[in-house]
Amino acid sequence: MKKQWEKIISMLLVLAMVLTLGAISKVSVQAKGTVNSKTLCADALKATGNGNKLKYKSQSALDFGALSASAREKVINIQYVCDAKEVYSLCVMETKKKADAKSLLNAIKKYKKNNCNSDYLSDYTTTERQVFKNAICGKKGKYVWYIAMSEKKADNMKGQTAIKKKL
Repeated sequence: MKKQWEKIISMLLVLAMVLTLGAISKVSVQAKGTVNSKTLCADALKATGNGNKLKYKSQSALDFGALSASAREKVINIQYVCDAKEVYSLCVMETKKKADAKSLLNAIKKYKKNNCNSDYLSDYTTTERQVFKNAICGKKGKYVWYIAMSEKKADNMKGQTAIKKKL
């Protein structure tokens, strides 16, 4: 009788371990599932600082000036925050598929390159020009981002690191 109880207790312990492992993996999958443009933007903003400069936020791709009409069609989810002049800004977008993310990243890089080498920045202060020139853009999976929160590239990279950690 004692051996039967030992077997039952052993089986219950094994069952408890299996259920615990299952619960832990379910929680980690759920935590991963809560990632979206808004949460990634918040994490990047926290990492880069300068959030006090931001006045506006939008969830419309139309408001992010770096995107053409055809590029906006590829965005399914966006969080964009910026100051009044749209110098200090942070934008995280989710695309329909990975190929769209690559295309969107190229569009943002082209936008940045064209504007850094034009008269577009002529009415900006020296610091504002540096913020624009040291902006970071990147992608991972179906997410694309543009981070211009500091005139220091290293500060903007902190935001990118925060995003990549979540993805």
